[in-house]
Amino acid sequence: MLDEKKIRDIARQVATANLTSANISSVSSSAAVDSEGHDALRITIVITPGAETKITGDAALDTLVGIKERLRREGEERFPIVEYATQEELEAGGDP
Repeated sequence: MLDEKKIRDIARQVATANLTSANISSVSSSAAVDSEGHDALRITIVITPGAETKITGDAALDTLVGIKERLRREGEERFPIVEYATQEELEAGGDP
């Protein structure tokens, strides 16, 4: 398993490549459990205000696939659950 910093670095690199750095505010990760009870990773990509209208479905999908592939190549076995949220949504306690 990779450490949290390495996971965040990989997720940020892939997200920036697909979504552009102007749309990304920060990236966080934490341990999670998937719907089948297996260990997973929750990766939250915090987007800048207004970015939700600039990010295409293809770019979001490419980000998800890219993060999953890069983590696997680095030896991470846990499945990444990628979520998007604005800072305001996180502060409001909304589910991203």
